[in-house]
Amino acid sequence: MGDLLYAGVQLVHNIGAAAVVGSPAVAWWLVLANQVPAELLDRPTATALVQRRLAWFTLLAWSTQVASGIGFGVTTYYLKHELPELTGVGLAALGIKVTCALVCLALATLYLRASSRWPAHRQLRVWQILFVLGLTALISAAFLRWYG
Repeated sequence: MGDLLYAGVQLVHNIGAAAVVGSPAVAWWLVLANQVPAELLDRPTATALVQRRLAWFTLLAWSTQVASGIGFGVTTYYLKHELPELTGVGLAALGIKVTCALVCLALATLYLRASSRWPAHRQLRVWQILFVLGLTALISAAFLRWYG
């Protein structure tokens, strides 16, 4: 029963992990593949609408990461009546993941509130930051897995 609970939480966490990296990657690619003059990128277009939807999806993905991360702790507490013991590298990896999640939640929210007033280069920079932080969290997850 315990393995099934962990597998369910892991499934949700893995889908969230794919989305926190994939959504910014697609948005970044859309900006670069658009091959139109920069002044046209600042106008509302189908690409801008897709990017807005991707921002919502990114926000949902990071929320899923946070919720499923908490789910790991809750599952462990439910099954073992204690929280996971983390020290050293594992604790640092968890701290990095939490920091990435909080920054990305804030950045995606800011993007949704203000990106329509931003020039294209600023929007692109946000997608690049979201992508790099998503990768950073994914890399940290590997260390958390083996050192946690």
